[in-house]
Amino acid sequence: MTSALARLRDLPEAFTFAGFCKLTRFSNKAAAVCLSRWKEKGLVEAAGERARLYFNKLKCNEVDGSLRIAALLFEYPSAMLCGESVLHAAGWITQIPSRLSVAVISRPSYVSLHGFDIQGRPLSWFKKVHPAVDPSPDRRVYGLRTLPTPLALADLYGDAKGWHPDVDELDIPQEDLASVGAAATLLDVELPAPLGRQIKKAAKNFDRLEIADGPAI
Repeated sequence: MTSALARLRDLPEAFTFAGFCKLTRFSNKAAAVCLSRWKEKGLVEAAGERARLYFNKLKCNEVDGSLRIAALLFEYPSAMLCGESVLHAAGWITQIPSRLSVAVISRPSYVSLHGFDIQGRPLSWFKKVHPAVDPSPDRRVYGLRTLPTPLALADLYGDAKGWHPDVDELDIPQEDLASVGAAATLLDVELPAPLGRQIKKAAKNFDRLEIADGPAI
């Protein structure tokens, strides 16, 4: 065990179960027992309930957000910030989500990861939103590619089992209302009637503004 503990010091801040087995040459059963004991002693922390990803507490006493994001992207390379996490980051809602909402390509089963609400989306959904997602590293939020805020809102209303924000609690900039309508059209989502009326009203006001600012005859 002392030898294995010495090898743990040689492991990076985050490592996989397979990587640990390869380094120690333990069988899967022996490695599982060893890691279970180390978890009890606080030497390692699992990234999730069934995740075979671990954080090396000898290297990082406190697991920071960047390590958790790295673990998320290792398990789900398609991960994209979505839902209420996007709305809060943009200032459209004030309620702070307890976990980061991330959309990933659908699969038969999901590995849960601490700190994240994993939401499966079909590949067709990713293809629809792809042109609107800015891939630039400096446009990422919490280190993740991010769904544009209007699309994140429309996507929430399109999820029958998800949380639907109260329209009265949304703080949508007037200039973004038209984009919310376009996002709902793109995702084929029916928005709440009060929000639909706000979008139509904003469009009428914009039309009036264009007429008023038009060239003199």
